[in-house]
Amino acid sequence: MNYFIRPLVILILVLTSSALLAETRPYKIGFVNTARVLKEAPQARRVEERLRAEFEPREAQIKDQRRELLSIEERLKSKEVKINPTTRRKLERELRLKANQLKFLEQEFREDQNLRRNEGIRELQRVIAKVLEELGDSGKFDLILTEGVSYVSGQIDITTEIVEMLKRQSETSEEPAQ
Repeated sequence: MNYFIRPLVILILVLTSSALLAETRPYKIGFVNTARVLKEAPQARRVEERLRAEFEPREAQIKDQRRELLSIEERLKSKEVKINPTTRRKLERELRLKANQLKFLEQEFREDQNLRRNEGIRELQRVIAKVLEELGDSGKFDLILTEGVSYVSGQIDITTEIVEMLKRQSETSEEPAQ
């Protein structure tokens, strides 16, 4: 609730004060669609690529364990192969153990992946905040809104400018290939 009230209060204050002070100088307001910036910025793509490279080996390990589980299940379900009761119990126990291990690995994988993704997004948000501040100063903006806005005209949407600034910044600070 508070998440929606703060931008609304700011917007009301800006609109009210702009109506009162309209004679002196019009305010310059901009809006940035952060979801679009996070999708289109090259820095965001690099974060995703880094995460993919970091987690691919673990994902492959989990897939291998799933295949192993399916193989054991197939052996147990197979009508063609006769399995003595002792071996059957041993395979069932192994199946339960491996299923529990797989659940644990999958949960740990998701948690680690989410943690790393959130770290990457936080860093990217810091970069975006710097670019917003830079554009706000150089473009002489009085207010730049990012979230919690119901409608934005194309006249004040500066998302494309932000994405372009991030692209230029990405090109100048490109990491050398390793």
